[in-house]
Amino acid sequence: MRAFTRKRPERNTFPDHLTRERVVIEAPTTLECCGGKRLRKLGEEVTRTRESPPRPWKVVETVREKFTCRDCEKISQAPAPFHAIPSGWAAPSLLAMIVFEKFGQRQPLNRQAERCALEGAPIALSTMADAFEGYGKLYQAD
Repeated sequence: MRAFTRKRPERNTFPDHLTRERVVIEAPTTLECCGGKRLRKLGEEVTRTRESPPRPWKVVETVREKFTCRDCEKISQAPAPFHAIPSGWAAPSLLAMIVFEKFGQRQPLNRQAERCALEGAPIALSTMADAFEGYGKLYQAD
């Protein structure tokens, strides 16, 4: 009998049909600690955020390449970009749209989630509410 291992649910906030935009942050050419210039690529980290420009929807993939120095064996990587919500999946423009429609247009989150699904870019209501939670504490409307 195999031991039970809980599988973490996968967040499916990025449908495959959305346009992808790849932004590569320029990696350092030398290390600050030793001044070594013999760097080789070790890998990369990809951070995905969903943008909401004035339609169509797109996903912006920010790539931060990792390099290791052949002289001192230290790993170097560009700093992560700013996120309005730390480790968040929503870009500032999408968060602004959600907050504006909630308070400015009096559009409930469930209707916003339905509209996103109709436009071909579904966002789960619970996911939208989680992203909205921090803003909801600032304003006590509705």
